[in-house]
Amino acid sequence: MPSIEDYNQCIKEAIYKYHKVEESALSLLYDLAEVKHFKKNETILHIGKTANDVYILYKGVVIAYFLDEGGNAYNKNIFLENNLVGSTVSNLTNSPSKFALEALEDCILLSFNYKKYRELIFSNAALKNFYISYLEKQWIIDKEKREIDIVMKDAAVRYEEFLAQHPGIDKKIPLNHIASHLGITSRQLSRIRKQQK
Repeated sequence: MPSIEDYNQCIKEAIYKYHKVEESALSLLYDLAEVKHFKKNETILHIGKTANDVYILYKGVVIAYFLDEGGNAYNKNIFLENNLVGSTVSNLTNSPSKFALEALEDCILLSFNYKKYRELIFSNAALKNFYISYLEKQWIIDKEKREIDIVMKDAAVRYEEFLAQHPGIDKKIPLNHIASHLGITSRQLSRIRKQQK
């Protein structure tokens, strides 16, 4: 069973990926965190519901997906341990989320009430610097790279890079989720995997 120190270390590592923050600022986040457990296939945020929380994933895998008019699911993101998880647009605009968050395996998430989280960030210079760095890296730099890769790189190369970035993920989650994340069909991914053997 994880301890409070384990959870705090997870928060620290998630924040440090973007910006180093002194312990006094981190302790404010530690105090705000609530531990939440979700079972495999449990929905964390439903499409059409307004997000009230932002999370750091301590254990497990979470997927963000949206549905087209025919009910077909398309992956927006795959969140792994130490990732920040949430519907940023829903939180920022206080509007219904266009996508769902679902646990792909039993998960432990560290939950932060978004309003309190935002107040904390904007009242603390160090946390504000973290937040700016997070938004720039996650939603500008990484997002642009993914968009360019989908158009410019061969699917097999994208798959290899994805596995290199997340070793063993193909054993943890269903391959249809990986295919959707890469912007290809499950059949295409199956062909790529056969060619790589």
